[in-house]
Amino acid sequence: MQNAGIAAAESTPFRHQERAHRAGLHRGRTWILLAGDLVALAVAYAATFVAASAIAPPAVTAPGWLMLTVALVAVPTWVAIFTSYHLYDNDHRRITVASFDEIGDIFHALLAGSLAFLLLAQVLRRLADWWIYSALEAALFLTGALVLLPLIRGTLRSWVFPRIMAGRRTLIVGNGDYVRLVHRKVDAHPEYGLEIVGVLSDVRDPSISAAHLGPTADIAQVVDSYDVDRVIFAAPSESQGQMVDLLRTVRRPDLRISIVPSYSEIFTSHAILDDIEGTPVVTLPEMRLGRSSRLLKRSFDVAAAGIVLALLSPLLVLIALAIRIDSSGPVVYRQPRRGRDGSTFLIAKFRTMYIGAEQQRENVLHLNEVDGPLFKIKGRDPRVTRVGSFLRRSSLDEFPQLWNVLRGDMSLVGPRPFVVYEADQITGWAGRRSAMTPGITGLWQVLGRNDIPFDEMVKLDYLYVTNWSLWWDMKILFQTIPVVLGRRGAY
Repeated sequence: MQNAGIAAAESTPFRHQERAHRAGLHRGRTWILLAGDLVALAVAYAATFVAASAIAPPAVTAPGWLMLTVALVAVPTWVAIFTSYHLYDNDHRRITVASFDEIGDIFHALLAGSLAFLLLAQVLRRLADWWIYSALEAALFLTGALVLLPLIRGTLRSWVFPRIMAGRRTLIVGNGDYVRLVHRKVDAHPEYGLEIVGVLSDVRDPSISAAHLGPTADIAQVVDSYDVDRVIFAAPSESQGQMVDLLRTVRRPDLRISIVPSYSEIFTSHAILDDIEGTPVVTLPEMRLGRSSRLLKRSFDVAAAGIVLALLSPLLVLIALAIRIDSSGPVVYRQPRRGRDGSTFLIAKFRTMYIGAEQQRENVLHLNEVDGPLFKIKGRDPRVTRVGSFLRRSSLDEFPQLWNVLRGDMSLVGPRPFVVYEADQITGWAGRRSAMTPGITGLWQVLGRNDIPFDEMVKLDYLYVTNWSLWWDMKILFQTIPVVLGRRGAY
């Protein structure tokens, strides 16, 4: 507790000022989101009236002063509606916020606001024969705003907040593998906005880089001394009783508390939280891998892959030319991979290595920087061409896999398509991952790609297969975009 004692000895006014400064930055999240929402709404309104004027002019017949008054009233009205749907609470209450998950609440909020303005428009039409908002305009506005709002919110959370917002000071409490797991995951995702101040555990773990601040019993003093904003309890099932006592000791209004539940390896964030006479019960989603679900997934894959291939065909031609000019050999590289139910297929990728690279693998085995049977070199692989290095970092080498999707060898979203000798080492319950067609992207892609340990990839694939839904597929696809643009875990 030496570190805690030093922190406690700091002047109280200084620590209070520091906390007030951080609190102001945290409140800034709400203001930035609010400003982004108003920009999205303004752009959606402007686009709506431009489109409406072209389709059925005139879009507006009311005088300018009235439209200005409506605009001024609209700002607090939309803020109140969005607040009532808790669209400004998630960033404080949750560790990770996916804008895609908010689409349902955003849609209902937009619908409520549009209905209110439609009602106002009808009143003005009957009283003064002024047109300010019609059903056509409401439909156009809903469509535009439903695209712009999640897009702007996602951009702010992925690119702006991590760069300008202070991290929320986070303390990890617990013992054993759970603490190591949580620390690794939080440390690997700066976009979560969590600053790990240290770890409280009864046994110091030298494999954890964060400061060891003492035993778990010192939680109350450490939370005060280090101005902790959030505590994450990560404990094995045998010490849950002790963790409950610590939680009761430290719980207070200004502290966010998160708990890593037992059996966290077998259920996902969209498991159902149930209740039995006041006792919370986690219910796993039913496994939906029937014929109708497969048909739905397959139809979505074919439609989306076909559209993307058609739109990107000029880019694919340019990439093919660049590969041909840079080095000799075929443009597309094909490699055997394990598919659904243990089958084998040839995955298609833009060639990123010189001819004969596989035969040189033994010469560069000492450069391998990932665990398990995987083989990846984070630095410069001497077998990779100049164009290939760029294609790998930008993930452009993956585009030919869309052809695998059309053929039915792959899906847009699914388990990772391991090389045959890698996949053959996955046995037991983890083999359940082969029940679904492998995907171009998946949980392993959006949560770290090649930076995730092999065992963790297998667990994520198992979770995906046993909790599949089309909505989850769409969410993963949207989450893949910032991951690819950020080039995280790509090498």
